[in-house]
Amino acid sequence: MNTMLEPLLLPDQVDLSEDDRRTAVAKLDRAVRKTPPQAGDRQDLLLEARTRGDLHQVFDGIADALPPRGLTVALRAVSAVWLLTCVVQFVIWVVLAAFGHFDWPWWLWSDIGLGLVVAVVWWTNESYYRQTDVLVTR
Repeated sequence: MNTMLEPLLLPDQVDLSEDDRRTAVAKLDRAVRKTPPQAGDRQDLLLEARTRGDLHQVFDGIADALPPRGLTVALRAVSAVWLLTCVVQFVIWVVLAAFGHFDWPWWLWSDIGLGLVVAVVWWTNESYYRQTDVLVTR
């Protein structure tokens, strides 16, 4: 898939970057101080993790370590609706222009508005991968 659309439509399939891995290590270090028996298993899982979706096993039971599933689903849904809306409105605009009804790009207003919604949801989702503070639940 296109590397630009992948984080929006398949956020759990995004490969872990070095920054993601460093942040995950820092989170895990903070979390396992309070529950040391699980530290070795979680470290092994973290070394084997290749995608952001793999981190769900690593941080199982650690609150606020990863975005909730609902947020990930919301990101996928809002992004898909936004992309579909952009394409449909652009095609309609081009067809109208082909028949002599060329007008300014009116579709930009809704595309920009929905794009801002996508940006907020994406930023919220990304913030979970960037923060190093976590809550530990037992």
